Amino acid sequence: MIKPKIKYTELSFFNNDNDYYRKEFNDNSLDYLELNEIEINECKFNNINFSNIKLNKVDIIDSIFINCDLSNQVFDFKLLERVEFINCKLVGTSFINSSLKNICIKSSDFKYSNFSGTYLNNLEILNSCFLESIFNECELKKILLNNIDFSKSEFLNTSLKGIDFSNCKINNIMIDRESIKGMIINPIDSRELVKMLGVEFNE
Repeated sequence: MIKPKIKYTELSFFNNDNDYYRKEFNDNSLDYLELNEIEINECKFNNINFSNIKLNKVDIIDSIFINCDLSNQVFDFKLLERVEFINCKLVGTSFINSSLKNICIKSSDFKYSNFSGTYLNNLEILNSCFLESIFNECELKKILLNNIDFSKSEFLNTSLKGIDFSNCKINNIMIDRESIKGMIINPIDSRELVKMLGVEFNE
């Protein structure tokens, strides 16, 4: 995975000048701010709660988010490239028909997130929760997973060939016959997945 390419940053505060290049934002408290059709490039965000910050049509490149809350933000049809989310909250965040490349996710909460129609290339996801998330009609390439909770998530019309879920929780996931082909799982989960496909065991 290619890390964010950040040469230097200067401390700044959120504002409306649409200049989000090589800036570092720390512990901002805002009543409301709406960012429209901008590009966030080579920025660092530390302890930022985006609840009062609306991101409209925003591309994010070469940036790092640490201890941030981006829950319910909408990144549909957008580009995220060389971005890190560390100990972040993105509950209910939407990435429909987006492109995510060289993304690192560590110790973060992505419950109820939606990746329908998304292109996911070169992702490293560690110690995170994707409970009840949606991965329908996705294209996945070079995905590394370690200790992820995908319980009750959907994987439909999404090839999981070669992706290793063996140390992840996949309880009660929804998956179809085509998506499951080539998926790597541990023996304990294999019985549950086979039963989902209509196969019965003679105990």
